[in-house]
Amino acid sequence: MTMKKSALIFLLTLVVVALAYIGTNRWVQSHKTIPVTHGIATASGEAGIDPVSVDAYMTDNLKKTGLPGAAIGIVQDGKVVYTAAYGKGSDGRKLTGDTPMYVGSVSKSFTALAVMQLVDKGKIDLDRPVQAYLPDLVMRDERFEQITVKELLNQSSGLADSGFPEMSLPQPHTLDDEMRRLQSAGLVAEPGTQWNYHNPNYHILAELVEKTSGKPFDQYLTEHIFRPLGMNNTTSIAFAGEYADVPDGHTMAYGVPVPLPALPNFVEGSGGVISTANDMARWIAFQLNGDGAADGTPLVTSASLEAMRVPSGPDHDYAFGWEQDKLPDGTIRIEHGGTLFTYMSDAAFYPDAGDGFVVLLNSTSAFGVEQLSIFNGLDAMVRHQAPKTGTPIGLLADTVLGCLTIAALFLSIRGVRRAKAWVELMRTRRLFVPIVRNLPYILLILVGVFLLKLFGFLFGGRDITWTTALYGWPALVFCFETAALGSVALLIARTLAVIGVFKSLSIRERA
Repeated sequence: MTMKKSALIFLLTLVVVALAYIGTNRWVQSHKTIPVTHGIATASGEAGIDPVSVDAYMTDNLKKTGLPGAAIGIVQDGKVVYTAAYGKGSDGRKLTGDTPMYVGSVSKSFTALAVMQLVDKGKIDLDRPVQAYLPDLVMRDERFEQITVKELLNQSSGLADSGFPEMSLPQPHTLDDEMRRLQSAGLVAEPGTQWNYHNPNYHILAELVEKTSGKPFDQYLTEHIFRPLGMNNTTSIAFAGEYADVPDGHTMAYGVPVPLPALPNFVEGSGGVISTANDMARWIAFQLNGDGAADGTPLVTSASLEAMRVPSGPDHDYAFGWEQDKLPDGTIRIEHGGTLFTYMSDAAFYPDAGDGFVVLLNSTSAFGVEQLSIFNGLDAMVRHQAPKTGTPIGLLADTVLGCLTIAALFLSIRGVRRAKAWVELMRTRRLFVPIVRNLPYILLILVGVFLLKLFGFLFGGRDITWTTALYGWPALVFCFETAALGSVALLIARTLAVIGVFKSLSIRERA
């Protein structure tokens, strides 16, 4: 059999296998049963939304996207009108409106509220340097002395992942440890001049809340935010993965949800809130009403609540733990998403209409398109528009990457076995020909070596580790690293073959 014919057969086999895999996955997903658990429910006439339609959309979307589960809460006219959960957790249990989940960076809005409460009490001045409150906080870059509380809140402190790669560094377990770790931090810009999304900004704010309130950060949130709002199933942790009540989330790989433990990262103030759909719906209702505790005591002044959602720094969208989106029709939406690599969440509300929603998902995927489809669908229903279901983009992309991984492995093994024959063939060619022929393999090796740098560039300069890359897009990592390692093996085999040919020629000449 000729080389071209065998390559064609191999290619056609891969295509058939890929199509069969996608078809099988789609058939299994379309026939699975999605359990539905209802929480808070108001009559559809009063709510303006139809719970039956919401349930039908959610179950249909989970089947089409292959996501394992989601919990939602809908608020209309400032009232929680519907909460429900769909699918199961990695422990096999049905999700409910009271299933605890990581909300990720949605936690930042809680930290911001805690700061604004202390502003209202006169204990914090937004325009004062944070070092005035935290005199023990020092950094190697003296410009940090100019960072104000407001600049930490709106992510314009000058700190960034490129100047302080917090994910790559050893992880602290307490705020005191984090403040010591920040001693090595450098600024990438003058404070107040450049927006960079950087979690340690909110670690410092959590320390600020502790020092100015005299209470541990998690205790402060419980006593001054969670408990007054009736969020009795919500808590805050310092280190992800240490809270046993949250089952493992999932990473989507090749269209299949893979259960994985939370990454062991420090998250206090930036991503440590664990909550439920029922509790987060109450959080959205508070954002719309600002009515405070059950006894009528306001949690924060209306001016401070408004300041949290109005952009105040160099970025025209980011405020204090919230982003302000201006939709094409001019409508203002306040929103923030979050992820801890195996869980995702999003919270959004429309101040003028008094409507909002929250979605908690026990999975993440490379593109996030599948999870985003649920956000967009709920957003449409809240605005009385027809929702659209998602597409399993991750399945399609990962299947292609899987085929490329198999092809890279096959070609590498084939190339290693034919290395001697290849060298014999190249002996008759000009020197630049084998050099050019090997350049693609050298390029693949370089991509494999610098893959994390490439990821960081694509994600706006964020700090990416091998663990976060594997959690974020395992299929892509496997593909590139298989190609890189295969290229290394191939070049080594060809080098050894060249050495062998020269030795043979030398022996012949001596003979």
